[in-house]
Amino acid sequence: MKRPTLTLRNNAEPLVMEATSLYALAALLMLVQLPHVLNLPIWISVFGVAMITLRVYARRTPHDVKWRYLFSTPSITLLAVIGAALIRAHYGYFLGRDPCVAFLFILVSLKFAEYRRSADATLLLGLSCILLLTQYFYSQSLIAALVTLPAVLALGHALAVLRDPTHALAKKPQLRLIGKLLLQGLPIALMLFVMFPRLPGPLWSLPDDASGKTGLSDTMRPGDIGSLSQSNEVAFRVEFEGAPPPADARYWRGPVLTRFDGFTWSPEPRLVEAYPGSTVPSALEYTVMLQPHKQNWLFALDQAVSIPSKDGSITPIGSVSDFATLSTAGQLMSRDPVTRVLRYTQRSAITGHFQAPVKPSQVELNVPNNIPRTTTLAKKLRAQSSSANDYVNRVLNRFNQMDYRYTLEPGLLGNNPVDEFLFDSRQGFCEHYASAFTMMMRAAGLPARVVTGYLGGEMNEDYMIVRQSDAHAWSEVYINGVWQRFDPTAAVAPERVENGLRAALPDGEFNNGFANSNAFSWTKKAGLMWDAVNHDWQRMVVDYNNRSQENLFKKIGLPSFALWQLTAFILAISAVWCLWMLRSPLRKKPPLLPAERIWKKLETVLQSQGIEREPAETPQAYLERAYQTLGRGNEELQRIGQTLMSARFAPMTGKDAEAQAGQADAQLGQLRKTLQS
Repeated sequence: MKRPTLTLRNNAEPLVMEATSLYALAALLMLVQLPHVLNLPIWISVFGVAMITLRVYARRTPHDVKWRYLFSTPSITLLAVIGAALIRAHYGYFLGRDPCVAFLFILVSLKFAEYRRSADATLLLGLSCILLLTQYFYSQSLIAALVTLPAVLALGHALAVLRDPTHALAKKPQLRLIGKLLLQGLPIALMLFVMFPRLPGPLWSLPDDASGKTGLSDTMRPGDIGSLSQSNEVAFRVEFEGAPPPADARYWRGPVLTRFDGFTWSPEPRLVEAYPGSTVPSALEYTVMLQPHKQNWLFALDQAVSIPSKDGSITPIGSVSDFATLSTAGQLMSRDPVTRVLRYTQRSAITGHFQAPVKPSQVELNVPNNIPRTTTLAKKLRAQSSSANDYVNRVLNRFNQMDYRYTLEPGLLGNNPVDEFLFDSRQGFCEHYASAFTMMMRAAGLPARVVTGYLGGEMNEDYMIVRQSDAHAWSEVYINGVWQRFDPTAAVAPERVENGLRAALPDGEFNNGFANSNAFSWTKKAGLMWDAVNHDWQRMVVDYNNRSQENLFKKIGLPSFALWQLTAFILAISAVWCLWMLRSPLRKKPPLLPAERIWKKLETVLQSQGIEREPAETPQAYLERAYQTLGRGNEELQRIGQTLMSARFAPMTGKDAEAQAGQADAQLGQLRKTLQS
């Protein structure tokens, strides 16, 4: 007795679906979810894969009653609510990039679990496209684009299968057809990318996530930068207009820290609209591609003499920029947190000192109570000095001539970290030396502050890579109305300034894999080559904007188009290309059947004997006239005629058709020999 087909509550369609459709959608969802494995919690990925796997397995046992309850509408709804609650508990918030993508990830899996009819398949295709695009919220690198390709091919295959799930060709991927369609659409995509007006910002805007920030912090404690220096991540890349500055001038200015409570340094933001020194004639121009760090600060060499704008142009200091501001401490700040790769052009004066826009405040003279020994030493050395510069040199000579050690493993400090470092341990990283030097200056009555940022950078072809391992801290002292840069680390380990962190540290301390590798090793060369490819991708594709478009038009000699002209041009070219693509199959002759191909050969043989076929003559009449005309070969002609008639009007398939065509071809060969003898 035939078992009845199981139907679920609130659904008229049976659980049994066409296998090819189900498998095609399952493959698509797996490939769409794959890029998110590294971005979402592991339990979400496991849940999504489990729901897809169970739905595929359920097709093999469609009458099992447990699937009725698991894939029913109430169960799916309950799972969605539980998933939303767990996501809220995991992240601590719900409106943001990460929780919203995670919830969409779960909803797509649950929608596949209740897939029963064609409307569900259509919705799944749309949701898959959206989920695939959300990976670009996390990365817009070349790897992200390459990971998308398998999912795009799977999407094309799913469309082909859903169009006709019972077709024999739907049982194997339609890669040739999909590739052909993608190639046909590629010229239009390239034209739209190059010529379409660029938007000043991204198409979407999400609330800022409360996830951890990367890179430098707005506070500094002993050990903070030392931990950061072990990271191989890229902080930013730089393209210079002309030759890059020498190694000892590559101080990339970031957060400026003025407040110190004896343990932690923190900033005191003070914004200003105008800034002296904007007419420096020898300013160096360069373009920074800053990696997202979810903070507001930007980085500039030494003294910034311009403010970047959104469109990539340079705004003179004193003008209002919609993109960034400059504090009185010389810190360049973005108006919004940097949550995506940011490209901006900047000018800087490489001087090592600059005029202060305002006089130092009392904050830059404050000395905490937990540095009594440091204060005593500072006053003693200041009394022995003839000038402020002489005093600074005495402090630097103390670091240089006494047994101070530059290390990533300084050990723990107690309740008086500056005193304990200067007089007891005498070993530390850049933040230890910058902090102690700044306190020595303040204790002697000289305004001083700590500047954090990066020191150095590695040239790779025509651009520079600055990594997190280049993080550094130095000091600035106010002398004779000018803020002057002093780097106490250079007095202890001058190799740090000239040759980088690796050269300054003792053997075995620097564990940064890539930066620690030999400059001529094949792994480092391969890494730099790959970084250059990613840099070009970012520069030419991701960062392609209105300014890039204008420069491209100028290079190829095109004028600036009005918006309506550009729109009309794009529509006209697209229409011509689409019409040509749609008509091109009509210009191609359909492939001949094996019997028709042999018949064409037979006509050629008979024409060589002077027997031309009349336009309205049937094949049978043509053969009968050939029998009467030919004096020889009639037997071969009759046999081949019978074979061709049978093959044409009673066609076989598969191996039988191939054998029949081969038989007719052999008979045609025998006819040629008879007629030529």
